Amino acid sequence: MKNIILVVFIFCLTIFSAYFMITSDSEPDDKKDKKQEKTEQTKKSSNDKSINIKTQEDLEKVINSDKDEQTKMNAYNQAIDKDILPKSKHYQSAESAYKESVDLKKNENKEK
Repeated sequence: MKNIILVVFIFCLTIFSAYFMITSDSEPDDKKDKKQEKTEQTKKSSNDKSINIKTQEDLEKVINSDKDEQTKMNAYNQAIDKDILPKSKHYQSAESAYKESVDLKKNENKEK
């Protein structure tokens, strides 16, 4: 009797492990979908590089728009590279970094 219970138990474990292996095979497809989404986001952000920031007003329009955070941060970094605004000292959201940079620029102008 003990042997029959042991055999049934091992049989159930084998079936459940096979079922688990079959259902877990679908997860790599989900990972591929996530990778594809990241690729699409990268393509989308590369299209946003066409945003050309020439003045602080251009940057303000992008920051206050409904664009995604990556687009806003790209525009902010572009303004920093062109010396339109000083770089914020803290890593934060694009809107907060923009506000801090504007404050830094005002303080620089007051000191001069």
